[in-house]
Amino acid sequence: ARGFIFGTPIALEIGAKFVPLRKPNKLPGKVISEEYELEYGRDCLEMHLGAVEPGERALVVDDLIATGGTLCAAMKLL
Repeated sequence: ARGFIFGTPIALEIGAKFVPLRKPNKLPGKVISEEYELEYGRDCLEMHLGAVEPGERALVVDDLIATGGTLCAAMKLL
């Protein structure tokens, strides 16, 4: 969730909406999910259903990139 620290002000600066991607059961309402590989197992990301419409552009901001699994899952959700 530390990515929120960077993502929110960047979205405001470029005039974009902020769409959080979270671990399971952290977002209210209907979500879509994507599993991804970790060095030591599997995890999952969720995003609000319909948060990003087809054809919209997205900027993914994360606070850490180790294996790239989170980034790959984010791209599939978008």
